This record gives sequence, structure tokens and C-alpha cells, in this order.
Amino acid sequence: MAGTEFGHALGRSRALSGLPAAPLVARYGELASAQQALGLRHLGDLLVPGGGHFRVLDGIFSVEGPGRRRHVGAQALRELRAGHADAEGGAGALLERLAGIQERDPAALRRILLYQLVRLLHEHPRGDLPDTAVGFGVDPDEAAALVHAAGASPRLDAAGRAAAERLEDEWLAGRVRAAARSAAALPRSAAGGDPLLAGRLAGLAERVRAADALLDEARGHEERPDRERAAAAYGRAARVAWDCPRAVRGLIRTHRPADGDPGPLEASPVPGGVALRRPAGADPDGIWRVVRLTRREPVTTPLPEVPGPLGAGPLTDRRAPLGREVRYVALPGDGGTPLISAPLLVAPEVTDLRLTDGRSRVGATWLRPPGATGVRVALTDPEGRTRDLGAPTAAEAADPADAADAADAGSAGPGREGVRADGLGAGEYLLRVRCSYAGAGGEVVSGGVGAAVTVHPWPEPVTGLGARARGAGGLELRWSGGDGGDVRFVQWPEPAPAEGAELVASALPPALTWVDAAGIAQPPPGTLATVSAVSVLGERALAGPGVPVEAPEAVTGLTVRRTSGGRAKVSFDWPDGAGRVVVALTPDSGGERTEHPVARAVFLREGLELPVGPGAFRVTAYAAPRSAHAVAAAPRGAGQAVLPPDVAIAYRLLPGPRRMLRRGPAVLRVSLLSPGGDPGSGLPDFVLVRAADGGGPRPHRPGEGAELCRVTGAELAASGTVEREILPHPPGGGPYAVRGFLLGGRAASVRLDEPSLTSLVVR
Repeated sequence: MAGTEFGHALGRSRALSGLPAAPLVARYGELASAQQALGLRHLGDLLVPGGGHFRVLDGIFSVEGPGRRRHVGAQALRELRAGHADAEGGAGALLERLAGIQERDPAALRRILLYQLVRLLHEHPRGDLPDTAVGFGVDPDEAAALVHAAGASPRLDAAGRAAAERLEDEWLAGRVRAAARSAAALPRSAAGGDPLLAGRLAGLAERVRAADALLDEARGHEERPDRERAAAAYGRAARVAWDCPRAVRGLIRTHRPADGDPGPLEASPVPGGVALRRPAGADPDGIWRVVRLTRREPVTTPLPEVPGPLGAGPLTDRRAPLGREVRYVALPGDGGTPLISAPLLVAPEVTDLRLTDGRSRVGATWLRPPGATGVRVALTDPEGRTRDLGAPTAAEAADPADAADAADAGSAGPGREGVRADGLGAGEYLLRVRCSYAGAGGEVVSGGVGAAVTVHPWPEPVTGLGARARGAGGLELRWSGGDGGDVRFVQWPEPAPAEGAELVASALPPALTWVDAAGIAQPPPGTLATVSAVSVLGERALAGPGVPVEAPEAVTGLTVRRTSGGRAKVSFDWPDGAGRVVVALTPDSGGERTEHPVARAVFLREGLELPVGPGAFRVTAYAAPRSAHAVAAAPRGAGQAVLPPDVAIAYRLLPGPRRMLRRGPAVLRVSLLSPGGDPGSGLPDFVLVRAADGGGPRPHRPGEGAELCRVTGAELAASGTVEREILPHPPGGGPYAVRGFLLGGRAASVRLDEPSLTSLVVR
């Protein structure tokens, strides 16, 4: 019946007489994945509006109304993308991809859509009804013909459908053996109604026959034996079917380097795979296809290709099997000499190996390559003895920075890990790190990465440090330990290293200039610091303990003088930054020293008076320590003054004795009083002065009157009491007032004991 065979007499010259059994479009798998991500049943859902219909008999057309249809070509696809709500997203990218396919092959998009519709009809329980096709969007005028043709086309199981969808990619990539396996998975009737598939299978069969013939020729040459001709035949077979394991293995087995060959393909394990580099003599413009062979795999195992160009830089095989021995073959695209690598055990070494030495120890840290099941570390001492250092952990990093990195990364992951060996003597050591992998026959161990490290001599740490004030001023530091090195005194910036921390001598703070090698410290006034001891040997140092010390501020302008009532007034300049000042009184007679702290506010408001005895005192003033925990240095250059013993000179004016009806001349009695002991030398002179004009006011200072008499200090020191007659005023002059003063010597420190001023009148 006319019209029952799909495309029987209609359409363009390339219209199909049957339905496609395979899409035969490059990268169809990617296209199907993008379609499924958008939730599309088939590509027609993207080409027509929702609820619309399309025709596929002689091309793809969207049905826009009775008798009206629009051909869906590359331009229509791009217009559809421009008006799509998801023009920049997945739908827009898929439409652009379909437009490119349509431009390269106008029949490809129709073939894909037909292949998908047939699959849907085959999988639908009512796929034999035209209404089912109409439900998929097919125009009702073509639904019956499509359903009829789909019923006559071969049904593919899951394996056959997967083979049909990857066949074109394998053919285009030259994977002849893989394409032959895919063709064998298709039913025999698949190509009956699909001329394009039949042509593809015919071409594939021809290449398979050519490869097999070359293999037979190569085996014949190999059996004679003629290795050179065998290698050439195997090479031609590999060019015809580069994924043929027998051809590539035969090429490796029979190939021998010849004069003019560029050299072997360089292969080396790296973290995450194997790095491949072409030799220096290879054609820099050549195009290479690189395949990998794994030892102990069956001969029929498909050969994986290493994707990417073998150019000036390395090509990395990131799927190389860890713990297995592999070889690589780079097949030239121009028929030149193939490049073959030497056998390689895929066992990458650790990277970024860092070695450090410490006090009687060495440490090592590294980055473990991905896939390594373990790491082994061996240490060889200067005598050649080797020992295993055990399993590494992240917590055993060699230095604090590495320890922090390792702790962040974790010992089980690919982060930094390490080992540490303690109790070592000085000398040269060799450390080797090997990685273990799970191989086909058990554990496989890499060759290892080795490095030399030197354990240097270190000084002994300072274990104790103390300080005490010196009588001569400053401090005296005493320490224990530090043998085998020099002990240096420093002040750390915050934070200070822990005791016993290993340091680099060049990174130490400068040694304190006010501490000498014997530990005698003269800290500048105002110092409040923690002095730390460090033992140093060459470029290595160990942090030791510290002790807080303080040097009080010096006090200037100190003066002291006695006042009445057995007290003395103390004056000085208050030091900057001091909250309190200590005034100490030390008797010259050897009595107990007394200290009197005074606060700044009290001193400025009330001054300072202290009770003192009659003897001589040495007065010292210094700023009080600011820290209760610091050892205060004995004040050096502190304010000092001497308070002499209490010495007083008393004078009295005695009326003269009566002589008949008159009194004789008045008598001046001057006495030396010294309750504090020997007054010493340098006593002042006593001078009695009267008013200059006789009856004038009493003088307030020596220069305001006329001197009546003088008693020298030497006279007082010699006799203790001196009496002198004071002549009366000339006749008719009347009585006059007098007053005594001390001049010269220690006048400022000798107290004048005056009588009542009303008694100092000469009549």
C-alpha cells in the first residue's frame, strides 16, 4: 500500500528508505547527556513549542498550522536559541551545538531525531500505535508511517544500543579494534535498512582485514626471524589499528633502535600520574598518538590512549595504574619512527622533601603522592648502619611551621607529613624516603628519594637563672648549665621562646650591653625588663630561663636639714615616671637602716619631714620599684645627702653684777650644745650685732647692725662655753637691742638656740 514504507518515494536525495540503527554522529554521548540534563525526551522537544508537532519524513519541519510548516535548519536553530528563555544556559548551548551539526551534515540532525524516536517507540508498551508517536510530537500525517517503519527496524538491547552510540567516535578516533567489538554487538539485521551504517561497517571490516593481514605478515617475519621486517609490519598494522594490542606489543617486542632514530620516549612518575616527554631528536611538528601497555595484562586487553598532544611540554598520563609496570608507545601520524619508552614502575616519589637538624636529632617532612598506601623512611648513620624510622605522622613535622602545615593537612591525607629521629650523635646522615603501592602481585615499593643531613653539635641549655642586688650598685646574675657554649643575655620581644627552644644565633636579639660576661649587670635607671639567658655555639642556640629585673630611677636635688622637735626636712626633685620614692636613713654610728616610702601626691602637697635622732645620718633617696616580682638593682647614682649630728649654739645675755648703786656691764654667755656626739670641726663663728643707729629696731641679719663681739668656732670647740662683757651704751644714749647670728663654717647645719628676744636688751 502506497505510503506505508517510511520515505518510500518522497524527500530529498538523502532521505532514508529505512530508519537508522545507529546515530553515527561524533560525540553523541555528550549530546545525549546534555539533552537528559534538560529533561528532554528527544531533540524534537527542543525544536518545536510545547504541544506542537514536527515532521521528519523528508527533513525536520515544525508544523505551524494547516498547510504551513517551517524547515528547521541551522539558521532556524540559531533564531530559536536567540528567542529561548535559556539562551545563555544549557538549552542555548545545546541549540548552538545542534546548529553546528546541521551545518556540517544536513542529514545528521534528522538521523539523530529518528534514532531517538525509534528508541522511544521500542521502549513504549504501546509503541505500535500511531497515537504514541503523535504523543511524542510527530505530525499525525506521518505518525502511522513512522510507527510502521519502527516496528520493522531491529530492536537493540542495552549493550547493542551502547555499541551503536559509540561506534562513530571509535571509527573517527581510529580505534579499529574497539569499533569492531562495537559492530559485533549490533544485531546482524541492523544494517539492512540503514545504508549509512552498512557503509560504515563495510569500511570497518576492510580495515580489520588489512590489520589482520599485516599482523600475519609480521608474525611470519618474526618466526624466521627477521626482526627489522617484523617491526616494520607491526608498525604498519599499528597505524591501521593503533588500538590493536597485538600490533603494539609486537612492535615493542621487535623494535630495535637504529641510526638516526630520535631516541626513546621519556617517561617518569610524578604525583598524579606519569609525565611523558618526546626526545630531543623527535620531529617538533609531528603528531603523535600515545598508548599505554600494562605488564601482566591479557593480550586482548584494549589499549588506553593518553589524551593530549605530545608537544614541547610534558604529556601527563593521569590514569596510569599505580603499582604496575607500564610502557608507552607514541605512534607517529605521518608514518615515521615510533617512540617507545623503557619499562616504568608507576610508583611516584614523595615531593617537597625538607630535612632539618636539631639538637641530637634530624627531622624530615614531605608531601605524599596521591594513591600511595604507605611511606617508609630509613636513616643511615656515619658508620653505615641503617635503621627504619617507622610510620610517619603529621604531628612529627621537623619544625613548627611544617608541624602547623601537617596538622592542617592531616596525617591520612595527601598533606605534609614527616618523621623525626632523636638521640643522634654529631655527623653526616643519609635519609631515604620510599612510597609503597598496591601492585598486581602485592605491595610495590618505589626506588626512593634520598638526601644527606648533618647533625651539628649543640650547647647545653641554661637550666637556672637568678639575680640579686649588689652593694656596689647594679645586679649580679648567676646561672647553671650552658656548658659547651657561650652564655648570652638578651631581652626577647614578645612572645619569648619557650625554654629549650632551638634557635638560629644570627636571629637572636643583640646581647644586653649592660650585662658583662661575668653576669654583673648595671641596668640604666628606669629599666624594667626580663633578662633571658641563651646558650650559643656557632650558629646554634638554645633558649634558657629569664628573670625580671628593675633599676629604679635616680633622685636628684636631695637636701636635708634639721628642724625643731628632733625632726629633719627632706627635699628633692621628684623623678619622672615614679609613683613612689623611698627615702632611707642610715646612722653613721652603724644603727639599723630605716626606709620611708612616700607617694608623689603626698610629697607635693605636704613635703616630707622625718623623725631623726641627734646623731649623724646618711640620707639616700631612690624611686621605688614598679614590679613586685622583679629583682631591684641596688640604687646606683641615687640621691644622697649627709645629715650631720645635732649641734646647737646657745647664747644668753646676762645682766651685769651690781656694783654699789649701779650694775656692771652685761655678760654674753655662748655655749656649745652637742647631744649627737662630737661636733667635729668647721663650727661657725657667733656674732652679736646691735642696731646700727643705737635705738633703732632689732637687726634681722648680720649686715643690718654693728658687731659688738665675736666668738669663734675654735673657741667654742675648745672650751664649750665663752663669756664676754658687753659694754653699755655711751652715757645718755639709753638702752639698745641686740641679736646673735652664726657665720661661716657649718652655719647652715648648726642650730642657733636663741633666748626670748625681749631679754636681748643692753641697758
